[in-house]
This record gives sequence, structure tokens and C-alpha cells, in this order.
Amino acid sequence: MAEIPTTQRRLLLCSRRNDSFLALQSAVFSQAGRFVIAVPVEQVQEQIENSDFDIFILNHTLPFADRKLLARKIKRLKPTSGVLILHHSGALDNPYVDLAVDSRSGALAMLRGLERVETMLHARSHRRADFDGKYVVVADSNRNYTFVTDSVCDLLGYDRAVLLDLRIEDVVDGAAPVVVPLFEQFVASGRQSGRIVLRHRSGRLVPVQYWSSVEPDGCMIARWEPVESEAA
Repeated sequence: MAEIPTTQRRLLLCSRRNDSFLALQSAVFSQAGRFVIAVPVEQVQEQIENSDFDIFILNHTLPFADRKLLARKIKRLKPTSGVLILHHSGALDNPYVDLAVDSRSGALAMLRGLERVETMLHARSHRRADFDGKYVVVADSNRNYTFVTDSVCDLLGYDRAVLLDLRIEDVVDGAAPVVVPLFEQFVASGRQSGRIVLRHRSGRLVPVQYWSSVEPDGCMIARWEPVESEAA
């Protein structure tokens, strides 16, 4: 995938209070080349209204209700921004979150989570008009999902952030023995279509017809159409 200009990414990092956690996490992202505005929660409204940022990060010190409220506010005011939660359960019952990672796993896990959200933003901004549709997914070269439409979440029974934490083989029936050779053929040829069977979160099988394309910037886009008559 084309390199994302990470030094241009602006982060708004929010914590319950102005303490050592906020300072340490701000330093992790700053040292990785991002511009960080780090504020306690009582100052975040002013920053939301007056700051220009790409990704909103809510850390583990915030209560669940605050994380959900602030994530919803961000997605309504700045729908093109990303939302990253630094808490292991941050994506549960929170449809406004793009990704959640456990900050207790260390700085590397936090940075990988940030990079995943940056990749998601990149994928969203490079969707081709002729792949617009109800069931559209975008993946990266590691078979991680980076963008899904709301209908895909409904089709497979996952909250968005949970689904975006999965790889292709996590939702295709038959897993790696089926996915890996198909994916390698797809990358080599640049286009692919056919029929695969997906697995709903409940275990129910969902057959779909798919059409996929590798874009010049490396984004891998697919459009699905459920085969209703064959659904298990």
C-alpha cells in the first residue's frame, strides 16, 4: 500500500485527568512522528470545536459512558475522523469506534493500533466510485479489514470495530486453506470474482458472490452480494 504521510496526522488524545498516563501516551505518539494535542476530559470540548485533527484517541482512564459519548460526538461533528480507544473492551457496544487496543500491552500495541486507524482513513478516502454498493469491504496486504459498510456489519453480526479487528480468514468458512491461495491469486492478477462462504458471528453460513480489485495505491476493494437462496 502507498505510504501514508504519518507526520501529517494530527491526534487529539483525551484522558480523565492531566496526569502521568496522559503525558506518557502523548510522548509515545509524539516520538513516532505524530502531532499530538493531549487534554484532560474537561478541556476536550474546546479542542473538538477549535482544533484541526484526524484521529481522536480516548485512553483507558475514561469511564465507558464517557468513551461512548465522546466517540459519538466526534463521529457526528467530524465524520471523516478516526476514533481509537486505548482499552481492551473499548469496542463493545460502541458503534462509533474504529478500533480498540489494550494500552496495557505497551507502546508498540498502541502504535500498531494507530497505524491500523491511519490505514482505515486512507482506505476510506480512496474508495472507487464504481465499487460503491451496499456490501463493500477494503483490506490491506496482510488481509486485515480496513473499511466495511454498515450493511457488511449487519450481514455478519459484528460491531464495526470488532469486524475491523479481524482478518479475511476470520470470516471466510474454511479459513486459511481457502483464503490464502485465493488471496495470493488475487494479488497477482489484480482482479478476482467468484463465490465464497462467509461465517456469521453466530456460526451461520452466508454465501456471497464477490467482485474485487487491487487499486493503484494498494487498497484491495471487494463488493459482495449475498446469495439468499443458499444461505444456511
